[in-house]
Amino acid sequence: MSLLLGFLLCWLLTDKTMAISRTYQTNVQLLEPFVWCYADDESILFSALVMLLMFSSFPRLDTPASYLIFRTTRGSWLLGQVITVFVLTLGYTLMILFSSMALCVGCDVFAGNHWSETATMLSFSPATFEVALTVMRKTVKLTTPYGCAVHIFLLLFQYVLLVSMLQLTLTLLLSRKAGVLAALLVNFAGYILTPERLMTWLSLPNEIMYYANLLSAWLSPLQHATYTMHNFGYDLLPRLSTSHLMLGGASAALLAVSWFAMRRYAFTFTGGYADE
Repeated sequence: MSLLLGFLLCWLLTDKTMAISRTYQTNVQLLEPFVWCYADDESILFSALVMLLMFSSFPRLDTPASYLIFRTTRGSWLLGQVITVFVLTLGYTLMILFSSMALCVGCDVFAGNHWSETATMLSFSPATFEVALTVMRKTVKLTTPYGCAVHIFLLLFQYVLLVSMLQLTLTLLLSRKAGVLAALLVNFAGYILTPERLMTWLSLPNEIMYYANLLSAWLSPLQHATYTMHNFGYDLLPRLSTSHLMLGGASAALLAVSWFAMRRYAFTFTGGYADE
């Protein structure tokens, strides 16, 4: 279900921009749909929520799992859970990337490492394509499609991994419901801490929009995962390397907390018979 919803999300996000290429017969670089769609905070948020469905019953802490833990070690079990989170998150992110590439069907696609005619057209488009427009204006002279896609892929992967690790850690510390609730709250906080919503809900004047941008970019994990909310040489927003380190460091810190929580986790065995 998560993979199907992830594919439908890619289709909904790329349909409008791909329609431009098909209508005006302009070419498209293979990675551009992924760059245009997943450099936006809302696209990353929706992707993380879809991934949350996959981890809704994770990790297993029932009686069979507890028996297996006692047959090995708690550290081995935790390592298995972390590897599972990492592999599923990487596989999900790769699925999103390949789905975005597959949705170029019907367009004039090329794999060269330079921006396409469609990208040039989008850089002069009206506000209807505000996400793609922002991406193109910030990147078309500063990077290439492959370099841009690598950063966006890593940011998306690290944000989804962070949310998944938070759910795992809170499940071990408190309960499964607490883990799911914490993951939802992080996504909700990221939804709130966008510059526009922050300005609207706090009734702030437009003169301090720049400071609202800075506040959102530095405080929100979701904004750290948003490519367009980074320093490209002319402001005080976080650099891409800074966001990679902060997201990766937060996941590593949650791993350490999970290790200590697992060492003192109390198992409860119920039911069963001696001859079973």
